[in-house]
Amino acid sequence: MNGKVDAKPYQARQEAVQPARGEQNGDPHTVVRRLIQAAKAHRTRAAMQLSQIGLYPGQDAVLALLGERDGLTMGEVADALAIQPPTVTKMVSRLSAAGLVERRAVEGDQRKASVHLTPAGRSKLEQIDAIWQELEENALTGIEADRRRRLAALLTAIEQNLTKGLRHSA
Repeated sequence: MNGKVDAKPYQARQEAVQPARGEQNGDPHTVVRRLIQAAKAHRTRAAMQLSQIGLYPGQDAVLALLGERDGLTMGEVADALAIQPPTVTKMVSRLSAAGLVERRAVEGDQRKASVHLTPAGRSKLEQIDAIWQELEENALTGIEADRRRRLAALLTAIEQNLTKGLRHSA
């Protein structure tokens, strides 16, 4: 298998999708429904592609983060990715068992552990980037550049609306 996913069945399915009830009347709930469906489709496709390189969804984000800022503590990884510390612990344990990261005691505070990429983990970064690029290309096929920029701005606004007060209140 070449790692490429045939987009034709997905395109055919998308063309067959009928407007949701209320969508023709401008029901604001349909925007969120479409966003959720797009996120689910993205996660499904990402999981398929990541499995081909031995990763689970979410592990790619941990490796990419460490590629940019190696040696973060587990808590810093959780904060940076906006996920719960127990989730980070489980992901780092799996990545460590696969030989992609290693934990090291933080000097001066033996209770904390920093997480570092191994050479094998560092070599996965290029594969992860290729998967992310392919996912983006597949997701945005047929959408012109100006509409892509507008979509990015709108999604940023939605994210900001939904995360207001969440990150600093924890």
